Amino acid sequence: MMLPIENNNTFLLFFHGLDSSNETSKYTCINREPKYCQTVNYRENLKEIFTIYDELIKQKIAQYPQVVLAGHSLGGWFANHFAHKYNLRALLIAPCINPSKVLADRIPEVANMDLPFDTTNPQKTYVMIESDDERLDVAVAQQTLVNLPDSWEVEYYQGGHHRIARADEIWYYLNDLCDDPIIWVDDAEIYGED
Repeated sequence: MMLPIENNNTFLLFFHGLDSSNETSKYTCINREPKYCQTVNYRENLKEIFTIYDELIKQKIAQYPQVVLAGHSLGGWFANHFAHKYNLRALLIAPCINPSKVLADRIPEVANMDLPFDTTNPQKTYVMIESDDERLDVAVAQQTLVNLPDSWEVEYYQGGHHRIARADEIWYYLNDLCDDPIIWVDDAEIYGED
């Protein structure tokens, strides 16, 4: 059995998706510490969210030797945006590729914002996309996520949906991004058997 040894020198900052919170299963399935997910309301004032997240990231960068970003959907867009800005590692779970277009009917102010999905971050970045995602335009993702740096890995999973439920894969990618060492433990040792 594989068990992670937490690396307390790495801080994980998670960004939830639209109409979600820090109770999202994509965040609560993460068993490592230290971690944090700030609940925000993207619909109220999206421009203010940039400031909230920016200040939070700067604070964590000052406190920890390494900060890793992760996010789902619109939170995946933010994780990618700030990973590029601060040269950080990231896990993008069903990221919103074009929020100005995709979310304009739900967040009117986003329609007039220039929100590109950059793909030039040289840091290790993992992207998780399910082929039957009902919200993410998989074809747009496939057109956008090309000619990536060697440090990027994009995984397209068959089936699924936008509420991607792959806790084991999330755990695996975050262990790697956070440099959490993995140890092998015999099941008998865990359960006190010979």
